[in-house]
Amino acid sequence: MEDMFEMKLLTLIVIALLLPTICSAQEISEATAQEQFREAVSRLEADSPFAPLASEVFTKTAAPPPFVCPYFLYYQNSPSASFYYYTENVPTTEFAAKIKAPPSPASACTVWTVMVDFELLDAALTEKDTIRIFVRNASPPYATIYDTWFLARSGENRGFIEIDPPVHPPSSYRAIISNPLRDVLIGYHIVGDSTHKVKWKFTTPSMYMSTPHSFAFPTRTTITTASQAVGASVDWVFQTRMCCNIPIPVELSVFDAQVDEDAVQLHWRTESETNNFSFEIQRALSPDGPWESRGFLAGHGTTSLPKEYRYRDRITESDVAGGQPPVYWYRLLQRDFDGTMYDYAPIQVYLADLSGSGFELSPMYPNPLRLSVAGAARIRYRVPEDANVRISVHDALGRELAMLANNMHSPGVYETSWYPGPNAVYSGYYFVRMQAGSYHATQKLTLVR
Repeated sequence: MEDMFEMKLLTLIVIALLLPTICSAQEISEATAQEQFREAVSRLEADSPFAPLASEVFTKTAAPPPFVCPYFLYYQNSPSASFYYYTENVPTTEFAAKIKAPPSPASACTVWTVMVDFELLDAALTEKDTIRIFVRNASPPYATIYDTWFLARSGENRGFIEIDPPVHPPSSYRAIISNPLRDVLIGYHIVGDSTHKVKWKFTTPSMYMSTPHSFAFPTRTTITTASQAVGASVDWVFQTRMCCNIPIPVELSVFDAQVDEDAVQLHWRTESETNNFSFEIQRALSPDGPWESRGFLAGHGTTSLPKEYRYRDRITESDVAGGQPPVYWYRLLQRDFDGTMYDYAPIQVYLADLSGSGFELSPMYPNPLRLSVAGAARIRYRVPEDANVRISVHDALGRELAMLANNMHSPGVYETSWYPGPNAVYSGYYFVRMQAGSYHATQKLTLVR
């Protein structure tokens, strides 16, 4: 009977993880309101204990539509800090981190991911307990806004859990916090077999004793600092990402490059644009810059129709001086009419001689693709002769999710990008296929949301 219950529970959890996150936009067209929101986010991040990582934000294409994710919050372990471990029996203390209310014009937010980092002790490999993740109001009596459950397994439990809250009518997006927006406490605890123990992970000494940011619940209606609960000057090791429904100005679906004899041919495609003034094409010798401006193309303002863009970047003698052809990185810097700028994930281009080389589909990078860090998978392939080339992306069931290329190619090294969209909403394995005449190749990509 117990095995049957456990099997049913596991089946329900697997089904829940595979349900697509469906969101639809509530448009906010005022450019000034967007700018005020970004400025307010910057002020919050500057005051945040997580400020060292505030720049590590989701790209627009990685966020759950129509949300953007200005918050990627967790305690940074300083060079002088070390880890502190605290062990207690199940059910454990409820630990949480305080997240400030997002500023206007956001009207709804969701918790996109929560990172767990603990060890379940004294449990056999076949035994499982439960992780209860919760979101609560940050003011008394700390009422629960949302909670959900996942399995905890014997040994280390470390990684990101994607939260999939239900749709709340009349809106069609999966909001956890809506107007009025307010400060919240996000955390989790472990429940299950009382003979099991949990080994929590903290950093010490605490960096935020004067203004605590991690807490514990002695009771359901009272809180204390994590340091007081543990009995040492510590900060809880915890990460979470919060996303809010701010409109995406430009939805980029393709960005690729082709190397020919004397130029790099850049191509990108947008699925929709809002107040898009221009694209600036930039080049660098590393993905971190410094970036050199190579040219500009005008945007299409506001449109819901797909648009294609092409730019030819000439290669000069100075680019190949020194014998060894360089590796270049290209990126797009998009500007709104109000001057707001967005940059997209760069792609890599090799200025190499292709004579005598065959067809080749190179491994994708980054792989695994962690959308909390990068918004797109870059795919590089070689075409040694004129050929019709087809590049496509498929899920684990073989269903085609995206076609990145399907046209005649001249000889060259190409690079394109896949931006996972609504058809790839869950973590797992995906496959990129290349077909060119009798040449067929497949590369596996792991997607971690």
